[in-house]
Amino acid sequence: MASPGTVRLLTALWEGSLDEIRPTLDVDTGEVTYPDATQQLDERDGETFDVLETLAERDLLYREFQEKQYICPRCEAKGMQYTTACPTCESPQTIRTDRFRHPDCGYEGLREQFVAEDDVMCPDCEAHLESLKHLESDAAHICEDCENVFETPEHRLRCRECLYVAPPLQTIERILYRYYISDQGVQWVEEQLTARQLVVELLEARKFETTIDTTVTNESEEEIPVHVFAHDDLLDDRIIAAVHERPDENDVRELQSVASDADARATLVTTSGEIVGNAIADVIAANGMSVLRLTKNDTLRREYKIVEETDAPNSFVGRIADIFKPQNG
Repeated sequence: MASPGTVRLLTALWEGSLDEIRPTLDVDTGEVTYPDATQQLDERDGETFDVLETLAERDLLYREFQEKQYICPRCEAKGMQYTTACPTCESPQTIRTDRFRHPDCGYEGLREQFVAEDDVMCPDCEAHLESLKHLESDAAHICEDCENVFETPEHRLRCRECLYVAPPLQTIERILYRYYISDQGVQWVEEQLTARQLVVELLEARKFETTIDTTVTNESEEEIPVHVFAHDDLLDDRIIAAVHERPDENDVRELQSVASDADARATLVTTSGEIVGNAIADVIAANGMSVLRLTKNDTLRREYKIVEETDAPNSFVGRIADIFKPQNG
């Protein structure tokens, strides 16, 4: 994953224009966003949270716990609000009050049952009391729907959108983090920027006019972000270059598609020297794509290694996927 947007984001963290990426909570809607990260990313990068988690999974970012977010299992609205509910009818319309007990006769009741207009009296034994201080008291709750009086309400989360009330274990729980660039992320950015600059210098030496981190228009008139776009108006020649760490077949095909729509030639740079894919050589050869690798000496060479595609190990996102699903408690 080395889209122009992710390179832009990690570069901002590397340069220091962003110290960290932290979640922002909308107090009205309960929605949590990452505006600083979203501003750096492109729409085609997808959900900001998913991008951040993918970068953290690859150890390019490290995360620090910030808070939890609860998502409605019915409508999937974010930011459910804590509430309490009646243990009998599940209504959230409960009121905290006090329950009083007359120590002499043992009668228990609410405040209004003991207080008359100008007197405090036990409704059971009719004993007159100087004040409520002569009664024992503890906290109680009363349900306005079923009028049940109870000591402890049930913990519930209420959706701000569809008003669904659910036990916490039946909602979707998401852990939110603050993100910082890691040492591996710093190295990744430096390699990305070095490779990109070397491509620019190579093209400019051949009299191409180059633009870094720009967009080109595809057949659907969409603006597609690209790492490098180079053109020679005199010879009517165009090149689109992409830089990836370990590109796979999807990266190759996407680059070729973007280049084809822009009537350009495609150049792919791998900073690891590897391309992943069992049949990737045929795809590259069929499309006439130029492939370069970044060497340890910060030069570009027309040499690269094809490695077989293997199943990725259990990722962080995969391991916690079940946590994000409703849990029936």
